Amino acid sequence: MYHHHIYGDRLFHTRSNGYGTSVELFGSTENGETPMSLMNIALASCVTMCVQSFWKHTFGDNQARIETSIDYEEGGFYLNVTLPALLTQHLENALRDFVAQKCRVKQLLAKDVTVVIDFHYHSKGA
Repeated sequence: MYHHHIYGDRLFHTRSNGYGTSVELFGSTENGETPMSLMNIALASCVTMCVQSFWKHTFGDNQARIETSIDYEEGGFYLNVTLPALLTQHLENALRDFVAQKCRVKQLLAKDVTVVIDFHYHSKGA
């Protein structure tokens, strides 16, 4: 179970009280993070952690460098995940299935919300 308490102290401004550091949200990105940007962060972080878990279970590497960028456009989230090494098509499909099964944030989204995950690879020396 997760529990947070939200304080709205002025128009389009909130602070949370929950686990760890309080999160401050605003009504527009000009002022800081918004509820929608927090959704971006939550989805991208969940996908990244799932990829880390897959990498550890598949390759025994719990220090793999995974980078994820995310964009939201009306009706869809578009993620670019940079992996430490090239995967075979079979392993890439297994990774997609793993994320679909394990990412609880993705599972909470409405079925008509598009989530596109593209995989890229760190170039040597990067």
